[in-house]
Amino acid sequence: MQILTCPVQLQRLEEALRRSLPATLPVLGTVMTIALGNPASYEVLVDSWPHFGVVLTRLRPEENKDPGDFYTNQLTVYYRDEGAWRALLRGTKAVGWTKAFQIHGMQEGMYQAMRQAADAKGLRME
Repeated sequence: MQILTCPVQLQRLEEALRRSLPATLPVLGTVMTIALGNPASYEVLVDSWPHFGVVLTRLRPEENKDPGDFYTNQLTVYYRDEGAWRALLRGTKAVGWTKAFQIHGMQEGMYQAMRQAADAKGLRME
């Protein structure tokens, strides 16, 4: 996963996300907030750049002071490729499975992929 911090990259991502509304709405809102100064200390991760399959936004890990607070630890996701989303859930540390979290997204298959990844890790998902 790559963290996007460059204003030009964030602008290009925002433009790409706007072309796929309404499915990108949760991620787009966070990307816009980050581009406007990032008062909430979030970060944007992509699986590859500039041709991304998955965009994930999350609170910077160093800002998450309470691993049990799933209100603070919110993630948003948009994916073009469900296989890339499933690979991210299985093989990266982008999602902090040891912390309570909420994830927001508007795509078919998102919940099922999360459920399967949690089951594979022996975790309970609510």
